[in-house]
Amino acid sequence: MARSCGIRIGPRRFELVVLDGSPKRHKISAYYTGEFSPEDAVAYAAGDVTGVARELKAAAKAHRIPVENVTAIIATDHAAFRHVQLPFSDRQKIDQVLKFEVESELPQFDIDSVVVDYHILNSNDKGAELIVSAVPKEDVRRAISACEKAGFEALEVELEATAIVNAAFAADICHIDDAQLLVHVGEHSTCVVVVAGGEVKEFRVIHIGGMTHLASELQQGDSRLSDAGADGADDREADVIETIDPIEASRKTEQAVKRIRRELGRTISAARTPQEIEAIYASGMELPGLIGSEVMGVPVYVLDCFDADSGQPADGFGQLVAAYGGAFRQLGGGSVKAALRRDDLRFTGTWERLEFPIAFAALMLATFLGMTHILQWRKLDRLNRFGVLPWLTSSNNFIVGGASNADAKARPRMNPVPRDLVERAKPYYTVTAPWPEGLEMPIDELRVVEGMIDEKITELQKEVGDIQDVPLPPSAFTATTLVLGVLDSNPAWRPSLRALRASYEREKSPDPEHILIKLDATFFAKDSLEATTHLSEFDRALREQPWLMDVEDVKTEPIEGDGGLTFKGKTIRVDPSKFQGNQKPSSN
Repeated sequence: MARSCGIRIGPRRFELVVLDGSPKRHKISAYYTGEFSPEDAVAYAAGDVTGVARELKAAAKAHRIPVENVTAIIATDHAAFRHVQLPFSDRQKIDQVLKFEVESELPQFDIDSVVVDYHILNSNDKGAELIVSAVPKEDVRRAISACEKAGFEALEVELEATAIVNAAFAADICHIDDAQLLVHVGEHSTCVVVVAGGEVKEFRVIHIGGMTHLASELQQGDSRLSDAGADGADDREADVIETIDPIEASRKTEQAVKRIRRELGRTISAARTPQEIEAIYASGMELPGLIGSEVMGVPVYVLDCFDADSGQPADGFGQLVAAYGGAFRQLGGGSVKAALRRDDLRFTGTWERLEFPIAFAALMLATFLGMTHILQWRKLDRLNRFGVLPWLTSSNNFIVGGASNADAKARPRMNPVPRDLVERAKPYYTVTAPWPEGLEMPIDELRVVEGMIDEKITELQKEVGDIQDVPLPPSAFTATTLVLGVLDSNPAWRPSLRALRASYEREKSPDPEHILIKLDATFFAKDSLEATTHLSEFDRALREQPWLMDVEDVKTEPIEGDGGLTFKGKTIRVDPSKFQGNQKPSSN
């Protein structure tokens, strides 16, 4: 069964919810709410996560959270929301240009110091309308560092605003025919979400929360007590709170509620939703006078997103809503997929996740290749010493003779014996282990000797004229032989040669250099008709040859008694190179 955990980490408090099951059917297996000491809260705001991580680690261990499937929810204290119109709706393009497009809308931020996320309100072929959220990277990294130091990693980070939206949709309180305000009261800020027709329309931050009026007193009290050392550290928070006048605290809490109600009224007035806002659902810190009241005639209810008998607490469950929304999203539910770790995971986190597996794989690959190299080297060494070396020695004995010419069997077969081959062969008759440095391995030496022998064969061929650098002109004798061979190929023909002249013709575009043959002959037959047939067959046989360039028809005359035909000056053009190029070279 899948398990997930959502942890809301605020400036002064934290809540966690553990869910078992699936997005459609799940139950709460554990929940917890806790507070940080004033000292830890101040240190956390300054960037020191040690105290906060200690509290989170204790809670995670006590409630056995699934450390591999956690979402962290952070406060909206420093977040900003803007509406942006883009002329395209492709998410990849949006990711590329979003920071540039929203930079002018966020003058209070250095755009490189914030994480920018977005939710698509609507999109079509002409573009997309987005709600863009900007959160300082410092806030996101601080929450991630606290989780990592507590012994688990937050796979994703989101704001309270998106977490309560997912919780509300899980509770099925947002319908297509009505509109609502979703409110989460944090320690120092309150986030408001306008939902209409089952879709998110607006995010807003009210910079006042349930403990805003106590922030300065707690910080001052903690600074006074921090010099007292470690003694009495467990009682510091109580000591600080005792320094605050309860009547003054109650009055400031009442003022905070009035300001929140006033801002909610402004949100209702400014909302431009097709449906009328029917209810306000509040979660987070429980402030007196908020739940059960009305704001501009709109009732305020607690955001109850828990099913009956699902493991939720009997009361005070409103403060668990954001943590529940994060856990629900991590199970695969929710309609708003926030991704505040997009920059972290894209650049840093991806490498951190791959660094160890890649290093381990590289180490194993290096080990495997090293062992393979050693084994292959040993095999090659044995092959060289006991297989190829005897073969090389025998080859040297055959070519240049053995170590001593006294043995007739070891006498050289080459005459004269090439001195360079003799010098190369000498070391291999006396080679011993270890293999001498600078001496070629036997298998490599065989290739070298083969190359040297091929070079000597080429030199000898050049000496005897078998290989020439300057090509010879076409051979008239070859061309004549080719034509006469065709003339003699059919026993039925009875030709009689009277004259044959072959001459060399230089290259003249477009014809290459060739041999021009002039032929005078008589074809004997029963009659002139049969002789004409034989002559046509001769022409056809010539045209089938690859070396023929052209054969011209010639005027024929019947011989006396109609016993055949005679002709003079029949022109035949032959390219002997076509015949020579098709011949395989002799092995000799």
